[in-house]
Amino acid sequence: MSERIPIYAVITPSHRVLYDRFFLPSLDQESFELFAIDLEQEGKGEFLADDFKRCIIFKIEQIIASIKRHHGKIILWSDVDIQFFGLTAERLLQPFADKELQFAIQRLLAVGDEGCGGFYALRCNEQMLAFFESVLHTTVHETRGNEQDAINVLLRRPLAPKWAFLGPEYYARTHGVWLPSDAVIHHATCIVAGDAVKQKVKLLEDLSGFDQWTVFRLGTFRITSVFKALLRRLGLRIL
Repeated sequence: MSERIPIYAVITPSHRVLYDRFFLPSLDQESFELFAIDLEQEGKGEFLADDFKRCIIFKIEQIIASIKRHHGKIILWSDVDIQFFGLTAERLLQPFADKELQFAIQRLLAVGDEGCGGFYALRCNEQMLAFFESVLHTTVHETRGNEQDAINVLLRRPLAPKWAFLGPEYYARTHGVWLPSDAVIHHATCIVAGDAVKQKVKLLEDLSGFDQWTVFRLGTFRITSVFKALLRRLGLRIL
């Protein structure tokens, strides 16, 4: 077996159910070496709440430590509101065939130029160490605790490392309801305000076992998702 890629995730009490039910069971541990970091804190993990911001700072500090620990390797950092559909180390490493590439990040939206702070791979070297030290400073002093905004700001500066978006098969709900048939992950983003974890559980349940679906089931899901999207445009609160 080839060397596994280190994958890191921070787990808070509010989000442990996502880790236990979806993230961990779907991860290919023959391809990835898991480093699960527990952070004991109170709060529901609502986006940009105080406990969310504390977790983000802790996470960036752990990213910096992981870069130092795995110097010369490629590692993956992931949120736990994700389930995997057969993602392998070989698949993840494909963009890094370009030896100059330092950072590969999931898209936030299907179109546009923003990266998602919840899923990215990087080379562990001095350039990426300096980058994430800048992410920490920018998160604290410029983006009000929002690591994702800090990453996007810094990727557009002249001295940014060479980076690329991961392909559409690295699916997030914010990409829209048309799920790619070759999706290798599902990131449960795009929820309405309030009770974030409960909504994420529902989104992940709806796509559980996707890589084993028939064409008929995929088609049914797509049609249902489009119908729900139309209802949301009419102002109904529905996932």
